Parts: sequence; structure tokens; C-alpha cells
Amino acid sequence: MTLFFKKYLYQLVLLFIGIIWLLILCGLLDIHLQTIIFPDAGNYNESATNLYWFQRGHTYRPILMAAIYGFPLLLGATDHFLYTFAIYVNILLWLSSIVLLFEIIQQYVSKKVAFSLSLLFVFSIGITLFNFHLLAEIPFLFFLLLSFYFLQKYSQTKVVKWLVIALSILVLSMLIKPGSKFFAILLLVYFSKTLFMQYKQKVMLLLYASIGLCIVQAAGLKYQFGDFTISYIDNVTFHNYLFSKADCYRKGIEYNQIGNPRAEYLFTKEAHEQKKIAGEDMLEQIQHNKINILIAYFHNFTWNSLSGNMVLKSYSNFSNSPSYSKIQSFLYWISKYQNRMMTSLGIALSLIFLLKNNRKDEFLFFTALLVVYIIGVSGISSDQGDRFHIITYPFTLVLLANYLKSKPFFAPLQK
Repeated sequence: MTLFFKKYLYQLVLLFIGIIWLLILCGLLDIHLQTIIFPDAGNYNESATNLYWFQRGHTYRPILMAAIYGFPLLLGATDHFLYTFAIYVNILLWLSSIVLLFEIIQQYVSKKVAFSLSLLFVFSIGITLFNFHLLAEIPFLFFLLLSFYFLQKYSQTKVVKWLVIALSILVLSMLIKPGSKFFAILLLVYFSKTLFMQYKQKVMLLLYASIGLCIVQAAGLKYQFGDFTISYIDNVTFHNYLFSKADCYRKGIEYNQIGNPRAEYLFTKEAHEQKKIAGEDMLEQIQHNKINILIAYFHNFTWNSLSGNMVLKSYSNFSNSPSYSKIQSFLYWISKYQNRMMTSLGIALSLIFLLKNNRKDEFLFFTALLVVYIIGVSGISSDQGDRFHIITYPFTLVLLANYLKSKPFFAPLQK
């Protein structure tokens, strides 16, 4: 036992600090008294009940997220219990993500420096508060970090099983948040030659199963709603956010995310018709409204890069504490500058690495690409605060660790 604690001292201390931090935030913000359920959380709950009670899919929320968070339904739990169950699952995955990040970073810098960098992740207000909601940010982040943990092992050893495991997990992340599908496809294409040479290996069954589950998801939506797709959420997001704002700019009217008439109209239609309407609108605006699309995109991107945590602003002072609003404002201010600092650092470090075109280290190359990809995609959606960008924080810290490794003070001890 003593050897165990000595070997994993840094990891255990990080976990302890993480738990204490959660408890502090709960006390400061009355999180245990909050009753807010975000619209997306309602969707995830609905997708879980669809899967376990009715054996059908959901138009916007894929099957794996539903399977993980809806598990208590098999044991007779009510659908409302899922909001509580999600908190425990999120905290477990968040704590696991802290350890994964530390393990990845310590390959570049000393354990003490890796510990310090990991603490920056632990104390990210934006990431931490998502633990308390039935939303996809925490599980999605865990799947990405776990995938990159194995991708790093492959990059260091060139043992193909690590690559297969990494890609299998990355493919599965599409069934948590479909936004990763283009990045996952890119890596599958990039490593296709290596994968083809190993197609008979038993470990490839993991990748086949992951891809197969995605096909089941898409085939299910084809059967239910008429389109072979992982989710309809991308069409709805483009239409209701980016292209709705661009259309408002074209017409000289104010865009409002709440009460958006285009969104209200779209939701009166069935999923297949939504996809068709959104596709036709996208094509029309690309042809005739390019400038306003770019203006809308950069407005969204700027807003999401400069704002603080959307969850924090939704909390109420249930304990009637006289200092609540000041604490809430102060924490929001911190989350805002965490977002600004990590976004700027992520873009800078990623572009520096990518512009060097150094593909010898495939792990770092794709880490930089992932940061740019996620931050770039955030411009599609408006008024999301740091919701998109917090996913990049741990990967930015990995790039920072790589940058620091050339500095003698930060370098790991030679083994």
C-alpha cells in the first residue's frame, strides 16, 4: 500500500484537490439547491428514455450518450433520476480525465510541472460546473482524452494495438457529440494504410465494433426519420444559429437566440423536412449571402472566445446569501479570463506547431489540429460562452507542456 501511494502520489493529490474544489463550488453557489434543467439536458433525458423504454433513437442525441446516462432505467429508476445519476457519472469521468491529462503531460515535463499544469485543468470553472448537469461536455472530453492517451502510446511505441484502441474510442465519441465525426474520419483516412495492413488482427474487432455501432445509429435514424445520419443536430445548429444570424444581418433586423422565428418554424417540421429546409437555406445563403455569413461566424467566434461560463450565469441565490451575487460575478469573471487565456494560448501554440509542419510527432500534430478544429467549429453556434472552448483546455495544456519540455527547468528527470 505504501508503494502504491508513493507511486501515484501526484495523481491521488490531484483527485483529492478536485473533490475539495467540487465541494467548495457547491457551497459557494448553492449547487445542491439549483433546479435548472437546460433544454439540451431534456433532450439527453428523452434520448435515454427512447432507448431503454421504447427501443428507438433520438433525432439529435446519439445512442452512446443515451446508453451511459440512461442505465438506471433498466433498474426501475424514473427518468427524473437521470439528472442526479448524471452528476455522479460526470464526476467520475472528470476525475478520470484529470488523471489521464497528468499521465499525458508528464511524458514531456517533470511530475511537479505536470502536477501544476493539471491543476490549471482542475480549477477551470467552466469545465467543473458541467459536472452538475446532464450534458455531453464531460463525457465527450473524457472520450477525447482517453483516445489521445492511447494515441500518445502509439506515437511513442508504434505498437498498432494502441492506435486501434485510440481510433475506436475516437469513433465512439461521435455517439456522444456528433461534432467529432469529421475529425474522426480524418484520422481514419490518415491511418488507413496502417489499419489495412492489420485488418486481420483481433484488436481490429474493437474498431469494427465502434464503426458498426455508428452504422447502427445512422441506420436507425434512416428507418425512423428517413435519413442515414448520426444525428440531425448539425443541420439544426447551422440553421438556427449561424445562418439565422446571417439572415437577420441581411434583413437588417436584430437576431435573438430565444424566440428565434426561424428556429420555431423549423421545429414545427419533422426531422427529414428539417434537414431539407436547413440544407436549402444553407445553399441559398452560401450563394447569395456570403459576407453576412462571415460576419455572423466571426461575431459568434468572438463572443464564444471572450465570454465566461454559461452554466454559472443561470444559477440562483436559493440560500439568500448577501454575498452570493458578488461571488457569482467574481467566478464568472475568472471563467471569462480563463476562456480568453486558454483560447488565445491554444490557437497560438497550435498554429506554431502546425505551421512548422512537423508530422513526425503524429500525436502532437493531431493534438494541435484538434484544438484548432474545436475552436473553429465554435463559430457556428452563438451565445454559448466557454462551452465549446473548455474542451480544448487540456489539449492546450499538452501543447504547453511540449513547449516547456525544451526548457531545462521544466524537463522531466532522465530515467
